[in-house]
Amino acid sequence: MKYQKFSGIIINRHIVKDADRFLTIYTLEEGKISVYARGVRSVKSKRGSQLDLFSHIKFEIFEKNDHRTLTSVELLDGHDKSKTTLSNISRLFQIGELVDRLTVEHDPHEEVYDLLVTALGNLSRFDTPEYLLRFKKKLLDLLGYGDYENKDIDTFIDSLLDRPLHSKLDLH
Repeated sequence: MKYQKFSGIIINRHIVKDADRFLTIYTLEEGKISVYARGVRSVKSKRGSQLDLFSHIKFEIFEKNDHRTLTSVELLDGHDKSKTTLSNISRLFQIGELVDRLTVEHDPHEEVYDLLVTALGNLSRFDTPEYLLRFKKKLLDLLGYGDYENKDIDTFIDSLLDRPLHSKLDLH
């Protein structure tokens, strides 16, 4: 059993049992990782509010038999300003799903982490469709998918994935 500390952004989550969640977090140290958060949906949980989607957190886990369980969490930024309009929420989900679907677990990319932190931090300031388009282009470039120049970027992204994105709707 070993303990580890990380910084990361929650990009996906799934309900497990009554009070537990399974989180996908994009970390600076290891890239995308999956973590089991026991009891966070309980009314008595102090950690539940800190584990909202797209929250930037510092957290500790313990790992045993390749299973990672969250032990403590500190909220760095909840990105609450970016969650005030429907169009911003739509763009948040697109950003999260793109990072989740285009990256693999345990493959750290410091540049992708920095791009994600910057994109979420500035999302509320730039309420334009071009902001999301610039994010998509930069993410594809950082991940080595640079041959999309003469194609529709959404069609190109769909060709990389085994199924289309769920959060494709853009409200602009």
